[in-house]
Amino acid sequence: MIYKRFYVWMVVQIILISLTPVLFWFTLSKEYMVVTTFSLFALWILQIGYLIFYINKTNRDLSRFFSAFQYQDSTLVFNEQKQDKAFQNLHHSFNRIINAFGKVKIEKEKDFIFFQNTVELVGVGLLAFDHNGNVRLCNKAFKDLFLVKEFQNISELDCIEEEFPDFLLRVKTGTQNLRRYLVKSRILKLAVKAVDFRLEEDCIKLIAFQDIKNAIDKGEMDAMHKLIRVFTHEIMNSVSPISMLSGSLIDLYEKNGDQPCKEILSDGAISNTLMGLKTIRKRSKGLMTFVDGYKNLTQLPKPHFELLSVKKLFSHIDTLFKEEFKSENIEFTTHLYDSEQELIADEKLISQVLINLIRNSIEALENTESKSISISTGQGNPVNFIIVRDNGKGIPDDVIDTVFTPFFTTKEKGSGIGLNLSRQIMSLHGGTVSVRSKPDRLTEFSLQF
Repeated sequence: MIYKRFYVWMVVQIILISLTPVLFWFTLSKEYMVVTTFSLFALWILQIGYLIFYINKTNRDLSRFFSAFQYQDSTLVFNEQKQDKAFQNLHHSFNRIINAFGKVKIEKEKDFIFFQNTVELVGVGLLAFDHNGNVRLCNKAFKDLFLVKEFQNISELDCIEEEFPDFLLRVKTGTQNLRRYLVKSRILKLAVKAVDFRLEEDCIKLIAFQDIKNAIDKGEMDAMHKLIRVFTHEIMNSVSPISMLSGSLIDLYEKNGDQPCKEILSDGAISNTLMGLKTIRKRSKGLMTFVDGYKNLTQLPKPHFELLSVKKLFSHIDTLFKEEFKSENIEFTTHLYDSEQELIADEKLISQVLINLIRNSIEALENTESKSISISTGQGNPVNFIIVRDNGKGIPDDVIDTVFTPFFTTKEKGSGIGLNLSRQIMSLHGGTVSVRSKPDRLTEFSLQF
């Protein structure tokens, strides 16, 4: 119905073009109608030309319409004020489609601007590039981290580090790398994570660089606050009774600033004095032991790395605790992924870590019926991790995050330095120690190298 006028006009044109040749042949046989014959022939040619022009007019409009889509031109406007109603409707439809396309384009631009501003505000450095290294995205946080200006290809980033472009190409999807960089006298500690995806025919790699130095500093501050609380608690526990006993002893020998005569020194007074002095000595020794423990934490020897046989290391631990395991009725097992596995470490320091962990396991098994302790290794050679497990009472959820804090202990006679010492030794080896526990079922310490 929209283009009814167009169809009617086309039918009329075709009928006229068809009738004109018939009239031409009719007049051609009449000698007195020579002028009419040539007029009909000329009219026929004009009709054909007009029909071609009329059809091409539509083609021209269609060509302009498709060109607007090809070049994403939403500013094209067709004239809707023409006398020909058929073309008015056609142009009106074209304008509606172009307006709808323009709105979609505007929404796309709005989404892009929103995404671009969001990426710029993100505190994580983002870098995206294709398989040729051409940069597709680089936000302000990345440039601020590495103090770089605009660049087109990742090969230009060799100013950060000579192997930096190769590292960007090698980093694998889904894995997190911890990297350290020195950028104009600033030390950057970064967590690097990558993801690969495809955009039509292009392979894109997006890499995120997160500065974890602040997080590490915050963790160190939290640890320092915990340490100060432990120090305060321990020192106050020792100083308070010493202060009170000292005051009682002074009162015993001095009243209102005057010293009583010697006759009042009864056997009871002497006994109380000796008891008070012994208590002061005991608490003073405890305080000295506490300070010595702190000194041990701050004066660890530099590790001497060598290639160790893990089998021999485990055998040494077994021999060391063999009698104790037997007396405590503890089943001790070792599991090696490969009997030829080796470990690059300081034998004395790593042995100390294992001794600390097994000692803790033995104490945790005190009230367990079927006692068991095991040591196992992971895959790979050199060894990448060692796990110490036991089925003791475990560690409560509310304290598991503080077990590595210096001097923190849940045991009556514990010093609270063993686990922190173990963590420091693992740190000297470039590794970590972590724990997970299910009370009364399983406790597992993992040494990651």
